[in-house]
Amino acid sequence: MENDRYSISNLCVSCKKLSCCTDFFPPLLYPSDLIRLKNVGKSENEFLKNIRINGNVIKTIKKKENSTTCMFWDEEKRLCGIYNDRPFDCKMFPFDVVWTNNEYHWIVYSCNPESDWAWTEQYLQKLESDPQFNEMMQNNKGIRLTSDNPEYLANIEEPPYAVLRKVNWKE
Repeated sequence: MENDRYSISNLCVSCKKLSCCTDFFPPLLYPSDLIRLKNVGKSENEFLKNIRINGNVIKTIKKKENSTTCMFWDEEKRLCGIYNDRPFDCKMFPFDVVWTNNEYHWIVYSCNPESDWAWTEQYLQKLESDPQFNEMMQNNKGIRLTSDNPEYLANIEEPPYAVLRKVNWKE
């Protein structure tokens, strides 16, 4: 699968418009993310901030001052400074979960939303089997992150995306 020209390893390399580290809303942090960041000394207010989504307080990673770039992104080296301890939200990229039509759905952010996304099924199953996926879903139950949530997407230009399928998760 990794050698396939449609694989995740090739998807973002070919896209020059979208970057999870520079163009997107900061990753939402869950309890296990906070523990990992604390273990590497990156859990202080210097690195994290609180935001409100639908009245819920959520921790995120700060962006660099006067920038849309993640605090941990090294622009010169083009590397993430916390890659091995990055949040689950970062691990999922370019995939995301949105609440639409009264159900959770997987989407993929892409410059080419009309592409053949059949290859993603194995990757989505891997994400759904990760213990952090359940943690994320449990923590987001009352938040209902949606593509039309103005608080969630404030000051962020919504990138093109494709809806892939319904999420396999039971509340």
